[in-house]
Amino acid sequence: MARDTRDRLVRVARDLVHGASLAEVSIDDICTAAGVHRGSLYHFFPSKEALGLAVLEANWALMRALLDEAFQAEVGPLERIDLFVRGFARNLELARERMGATPGCPLGGLTLELAAQPGPGRERAAAILDEWAGYFADAIREARARGQLDRAVDPGVAARRVLAYLQGMALLAKVHDQPAHVATAAEGVRLLLRPAG
Repeated sequence: MARDTRDRLVRVARDLVHGASLAEVSIDDICTAAGVHRGSLYHFFPSKEALGLAVLEANWALMRALLDEAFQAEVGPLERIDLFVRGFARNLELARERMGATPGCPLGGLTLELAAQPGPGRERAAAILDEWAGYFADAIREARARGQLDRAVDPGVAARRVLAYLQGMALLAKVHDQPAHVATAAEGVRLLLRPAG
């Protein structure tokens, strides 16, 4: 029963924060939507930041599942990135249907909020973004080894470019309420994989 309550609080907070921001969503909003008293929330989460970290972990678990699905070894390295972009766009479209508007990336805004202050939120946000970029870096490194990319392409730098570009496209999708901004990002990603200079 306690685990169900905790999971419900995280799920409700995740949905509310994804549609707005952690700062905009109050503890009362979360408790009301989850059907629990404040004491129940504070039993599991000593602070709003602790709840925000739990939401971040839940969002990362969902994103990591999408990444793992796309980055299967049976698929070529550059195709893995394309598959992820399509899956990311599909998830934004599904979120738009469910929420009535395109909410943007479930990790982007929250990592930005949690990274605004020194401490565990910033550290975890940075670690998640590094791990996410690692998926891209591994694929880029493999594509380079197969001769699909120029040897001058630095996998770490290119991976961070790809991640930043996708976050920017997710922002445009949110602002314009058009998930297609992310769906069309694959071509731009390929341009980012050219060597500098």
